[in-house]
Amino acid sequence: MVDGRTTYPRYFSYASVIVLREYSIVITGRCTIAVMPPIDEPVRTYSQLCGIATALDVIGDRWATLVVRELLLGPLRFGELAAGLPGIGTNTLATRLRQLEASDVIGRQLLPLPDRGTVYELTPYGRELEPILMGLGRWGTKSMGRLPSDVATRSRWLVAAMLAFHDETRRAERPTTWELRLTDGPFTVKADGGDLTVAAGAPGVADVVITTRDDDLHRLLTHRLNPSDAMGTGAVIVDGDPAYLQALLALFAFPVVAPA
Repeated sequence: MVDGRTTYPRYFSYASVIVLREYSIVITGRCTIAVMPPIDEPVRTYSQLCGIATALDVIGDRWATLVVRELLLGPLRFGELAAGLPGIGTNTLATRLRQLEASDVIGRQLLPLPDRGTVYELTPYGRELEPILMGLGRWGTKSMGRLPSDVATRSRWLVAAMLAFHDETRRAERPTTWELRLTDGPFTVKADGGDLTVAAGAPGVADVVITTRDDDLHRLLTHRLNPSDAMGTGAVIVDGDPAYLQALLALFAFPVVAPA
């Protein structure tokens, strides 16, 4: 403390956000620091002896369910969550994270050196939401025709949709690992029989690497683009046996969209 004023270290990076249990500290520059006490929001509840109502007490607030969606593919830092949720404010995000943590839906983990930092991840209780959100996503897809033309997109959302539209009756002939290099970065898809897992980030070892843009992958999954044509035009680049591309697409039952 200097001259009655609180001083802070000068080594924070620009546009950093530190979330503590008691405060959210937003640092917009080396000398501009805003310390925001938590908003004491009243605990809102439907107060109904009903599992659906109780679930909405936990994840029914705006953005809460989308925070869970972002964490389905793996842990994320605060800034990564904010970047993946266009339109959310840092105060709102900090509040939702506190609420979800208090409900044991998410937890925090301190990364070891050299990464060093805090990431948010789903708890086992939070992970139980995966099939619920996948079902909600399939249901919501039926209303996508109502969306405006200028909507935000993220590779992470498309890969999550692959989880939602995986058909467990379509089995992989052999254990296979695909690396998908999409618009926002690499993702890992693994299939073994009727089991499928997806995660953000590249695998240590992949049977095949597929590079494409999100919209072209979506066109492949919804049968608006033929795999042979996609490879022939360079819309899809397959590093490995091209048969792996068709094997990947065969695992999903996305709604068929008629070519424009």
